[in-house]
Amino acid sequence: MKQLIAVLLIALGFTASAQEVYTSSGRPVGAKPKQQKKQKPDGFDWSRIVVGGTLGFGMGDNTLAFSVAPVIGYRITDKLAAGIGFGYQYYKQKDFFQIVDYNTNNVYYRDYKASMMSASVWARYLIFDKLFVHAEYEHNFFSFNDYQFNYNTGQIDASKLRINVPSVLLGVGYRQPISENASVYIMGFYDVLQKEYSPYKGSIQPRIGFTVGF
Repeated sequence: MKQLIAVLLIALGFTASAQEVYTSSGRPVGAKPKQQKKQKPDGFDWSRIVVGGTLGFGMGDNTLAFSVAPVIGYRITDKLAAGIGFGYQYYKQKDFFQIVDYNTNNVYYRDYKASMMSASVWARYLIFDKLFVHAEYEHNFFSFNDYQFNYNTGQIDASKLRINVPSVLLGVGYRQPISENASVYIMGFYDVLQKEYSPYKGSIQPRIGFTVGF
């Protein structure tokens, strides 16, 4: 009987000792749980959205021009951003067309009025803190009236011309921060395709705009 009691006491003592040392999860009592490593958030990061664009207006003695071109993109890295853009331009030049009636040698004048819409994809990379390079594919759709003298009716006929032309723009720019997350920039770019009806044909074009987020 005494031996049985001794065995029971030893078993109870072992059980109590085990319960004091380990929890149900197998971790020693009093030991701090291991800290889990912080994981990077998965999915879309809204704080990396980039928005901006350009707005232009010009007026001369015989010309009037207006343009607006918003852009939206995503900052892939701290130095690289890419996105899409849309644009609208209007241009007017007074007495651009000269239509001659060769029967009477009278000359008639008509204004040149053109409207252009564009869609583009672009990428921009910061070389230094304020200096960046820019690449963009833009497709332009524009329309304007062309004029011709009709000898049968003695009137000037107008015909609507619709043209679309691609452009590949490469440029270098400089940005100036105006707040923690926004900046204005000035850029010069060149259309490497130089298509016949390209609005950027023949020279390096300037562009001034702003961005938020890059």
